[in-house]
Amino acid sequence: IEDDIKKKPEYPQAYTQVMDEVSIGETITIDAQIAALKKGMERLKRLNRLQRSLTAPVTKLPVELLGYIFDFYVEMQETPWLLVLVSPLWRRIALSMSRLWRYIWVTNGTRIGNQREWDVGGDIGRVTSVGQYTKCVTEAELVQVLALSGAVSLHVYLTLRKHRDRREQSIDNDLLSQLLGLPTSNRIEEIHLLIGGSGDFLPAPLSFYIETSYPRLKSLTIGNEGSPWDTNFIRKILSSSELSSLKFNSAIPWEIALPLRWTSVRHLTLPPYGLTIHTLNALCAKIQNIQTLKAIPSGWPNESTPQMTFKLLEELDIRCETSQLHHLNLPSLTKLNLTALKGLIPNVYPSWALPVLSEFRASLTSEEIAKFLPSITMPKLHTLTLDILGSLLEPFPAVTYPTVRSIDLTCLASANYVTDALNAVPNSRKVVLSLYDSSDEIVWEILTRLTDTTHMVSPMAIEVHFVTQEKCLSIPNASILSLFRSCVARRKAISHRPFKIVFTTSSPDTGRISTEIFS
Repeated sequence: IEDDIKKKPEYPQAYTQVMDEVSIGETITIDAQIAALKKGMERLKRLNRLQRSLTAPVTKLPVELLGYIFDFYVEMQETPWLLVLVSPLWRRIALSMSRLWRYIWVTNGTRIGNQREWDVGGDIGRVTSVGQYTKCVTEAELVQVLALSGAVSLHVYLTLRKHRDRREQSIDNDLLSQLLGLPTSNRIEEIHLLIGGSGDFLPAPLSFYIETSYPRLKSLTIGNEGSPWDTNFIRKILSSSELSSLKFNSAIPWEIALPLRWTSVRHLTLPPYGLTIHTLNALCAKIQNIQTLKAIPSGWPNESTPQMTFKLLEELDIRCETSQLHHLNLPSLTKLNLTALKGLIPNVYPSWALPVLSEFRASLTSEEIAKFLPSITMPKLHTLTLDILGSLLEPFPAVTYPTVRSIDLTCLASANYVTDALNAVPNSRKVVLSLYDSSDEIVWEILTRLTDTTHMVSPMAIEVHFVTQEKCLSIPNASILSLFRSCVARRKAISHRPFKIVFTTSSPDTGRISTEIFS
């Protein structure tokens, strides 16, 4: 052992080489050697990750299956440019799939809130995305995306805004010509158009770029923030024979739009203003085949509205007097969102049949509930949502909806009123009670009726939600929790089925929301 200790140590060759270099006065330091070794280790780690990614199970998937996955990924509003950066294989597949590049956002340089920039290298370089859309500010960027999209139908956002904090930037004339003119116009299936400001940053009216109607255009959304409308553009863009979905976020010149074809429109969202009842009556007479009608300006229908039948209408969002609804015959309506306006409440309403209605949401007074609700025939109602406005001056009517499986009731707290409403839906599985100005006694009374073996309220319910404010309850929180636990246990023992209570309280002072679940 002593002889071994006395021996001159034998150093590794790499170490001996480093020592020799240091000894002859080389400028390379030990720290530089360590940094170089660390850099080499990082490179090896990257190569290891790349090797593992190349041998991962996902790389063994057929190209066709990867294509379906990529398509689904982009439909979830994710950018396809991220797929390009994953691996050389994914890059080739993604760039060869035309459908991934059909979403185009053209703008005059305005920054969009959730935009992201990518450096994808190659001939493409840097790009900007907004969700699944590729942002284009120049003609070169648009030509590049159009080439990737092949011949598939296009979904286009066109945002032209006046800048508030700096001189407005005019949009490229060639860019608009490339997007709105031939042959691109023949491929556009959906357009979202928003014009903001005075519009003086446009090199020419939009109609200047439209050489023909859009034969594939099916969906159009129009918004205007203070710019004068180009009436020729409105006339041309609405003349598409395939246009089925139309949404107005602002008023348009209806004297131009109304005479155009409306027979193909199936889904219509109207602007919040700029429509008279006379124009609405004329418009609705032209859209008898409509399936979805939303955001109708307040007051339609009224006494001047003729009797109308919408044979295919499935969804309606409306604000009017309940006494005027009998003007509408809706044999296919499945979803109704009604906000009642103040008006005459007749003692007897005309009968109103909604034979296939499954979801009914309404904001009504207790008087309208008491008189209007019994006049409606809803044999297939599944979801009932009632927001009862003001004081409970009238009791809940003696109606029964055995097909209802979910009820959502918002009203002033009253144990008797809530009980009558729940008795109207005896087979409901889910109950939501939003009670303002509630109290301990009312909550206790409702819980007692939920567990009454003789006259149990909502005997089929398996889920009950209470929503109230903290200031309405005076009993300690621990007592409330104990009360709900005992109610759940008793209800499960009686009904022999799952049951839970969700209790939500909010503090109007702090905004704090607290939720407890008992099951």
